Amino acid sequence: MRCKRFVFMAVTATVVLFVLAGCSSLINMLSRTVDIEIGRQHSTQWFNFTIHSADVVGEYAGHIAAPGHQLWRVDITQTGTFHQSVPMFIFDWYMDDDTFRAQLWPLPQFEDHEDMMPDEFWLPRGQSERHIMLFEVPTATTNLTLNFVEIDEADATGSRFALRLQ
Repeated sequence: MRCKRFVFMAVTATVVLFVLAGCSSLINMLSRTVDIEIGRQHSTQWFNFTIHSADVVGEYAGHIAAPGHQLWRVDITQTGTFHQSVPMFIFDWYMDDDTFRAQLWPLPQFEDHEDMMPDEFWLPRGQSERHIMLFEVPTATTNLTLNFVEIDEADATGSRFALRLQ
């Protein structure tokens, strides 16, 4: 009987610790939110970036948003600051509506449109790349935010960079 009670308490304590560790990770991530300002340079662990503009457009390169959606165009420059080339991915950037229920990813690069951010590219130290990202967002979305979250190779989360759009 005494052994069962000890095992029950140990299991309960372990579960509580795991839950608290998970919650504290989420709280840490959200507490390290850096507000992005348009036109201002911001620094991550691997690169600096400046968002030049973020606005709704009627069309881009012949692409028109589906009914009930709007097309957001984001103009961004990223400059490598890490001591070696860093792989960059378009899907490191996403939009959400502050509920974290649905993340909206950028549209992939259109054929023959070099100004759009490629799905993946290498960013060497000192090199700057300026690209366009397009997002197709439901018109009814409120409290829209553009985000970049630092995650290193060990899946450790750094700062969350957020630009409030609405």
